[in-house]
Amino acid sequence: MARTALRLAAVGAVTATVGVYLSGPVVYSPWHRFFDLRVYRGAVRWWLQGRPLYDFVLPHTSKGFTYPPFAVLVLLPAAVGSETTAEVLLTVVSTALVVLTTWMLLTPVATEHGWPRWFVVALAVPLVVAMEPIRETLGWGQVGLLLLALALADVAALRSARPWAGACLGLAAAIKVTPGLFVLYLLLSGRRRAAAVAAGTFLAATALAFALSPRDSVRFWTRELWETGRVGAADRTSDQSLRGLLARLADPQRHDRLVWALLAAAVAVVGLARAARAARAGDELTGVTLTGLVSCLVSPIAWTHHFFWVVPAVVVLVDVAGGTRLADTAPSWLRARPRQVARAAAGGAVLVTGVFVSSLIWFFAGATAQGAGVLEMLGENAYLLVSVALLVLLPIRDVRAPARRPAPPRPAGSSPR
Repeated sequence: MARTALRLAAVGAVTATVGVYLSGPVVYSPWHRFFDLRVYRGAVRWWLQGRPLYDFVLPHTSKGFTYPPFAVLVLLPAAVGSETTAEVLLTVVSTALVVLTTWMLLTPVATEHGWPRWFVVALAVPLVVAMEPIRETLGWGQVGLLLLALALADVAALRSARPWAGACLGLAAAIKVTPGLFVLYLLLSGRRRAAAVAAGTFLAATALAFALSPRDSVRFWTRELWETGRVGAADRTSDQSLRGLLARLADPQRHDRLVWALLAAAVAVVGLARAARAARAGDELTGVTLTGLVSCLVSPIAWTHHFFWVVPAVVVLVDVAGGTRLADTAPSWLRARPRQVARAAAGGAVLVTGVFVSSLIWFFAGATAQGAGVLEMLGENAYLLVSVALLVLLPIRDVRAPARRPAPPRPAGSSPR
């Protein structure tokens, strides 16, 4: 009874804390007024009237549609009914996706460690919502939660060796180009069939969009895809990509593209190599998470709501903190120190969660361009730096070995009491 009361108190405390934290944005600035959703809705309705998709600009702004033409088909429900209807529909779907993805991430971990699943998920959901990538996804009316759900669906499919494994990742790439990096991840980890399924799904979805709107398709893949300036200025604090960092350090229009290319290549090599190693060790979640983080860092633009990959990263850290062993690919001196590894993972989970719940970068906005001190510059680029650290340090788990071992058998003749 006391244990149940303690659990309920913990959930209540977390929920109350998050509620207080979120009350400011909700009451005083209604979560960016679903700005991106209004862009999607306007672009879809514009396209349905037979107008060129990429000529659309939301009235009184300079923002237009930036996704591939196939995304219009996915976003068709946004054009139905009033603007309020679209906002309510997206909020309901997004909230359901938050709960679903949290359940998908945590129930295997809770089951492995013997934790009550309902309690773990109830405790985690408000913390997940409080993390800036998820909070901003909800507030802008973005599609990131759909992409995360598709990726997790393929994690389950890859674990079970389903024949359709890779299809969800291919669909995600057709909606938003950056998930296309997962095809390379599948190839590097030796899953040629899944890579072919992902590529085939992407091509089929893209072909469907071409059949329905050939002019817009040609325009996107030959011109709009390469005009990253349409999305926004790279030197803004909210752009936590490698290119964004370089743009803040130098003139936004004159940062060294060769330096960016070399940095992006180095990050991609390190991140994808570790992702492939994780996949070969059976740790599919870590592999997909690392690939998602790479896609954010090497992208020409990576807004804060793109970094929803830190949520599964925290889950991996929590799993290791709970006692799950490291894979054989880890150095032997680390595997020989499970308690120290567990403590370090717990500290990492708290640190990553704290950075993204507190929206740390906004306390130092503009510090890099103004030539502020080192600590201020580190603060403004914290999301990028945390993501790079995760690429190098996120544990690869031995998911085939149970975290908890059965007790040794009692000596013969001993009393059960």
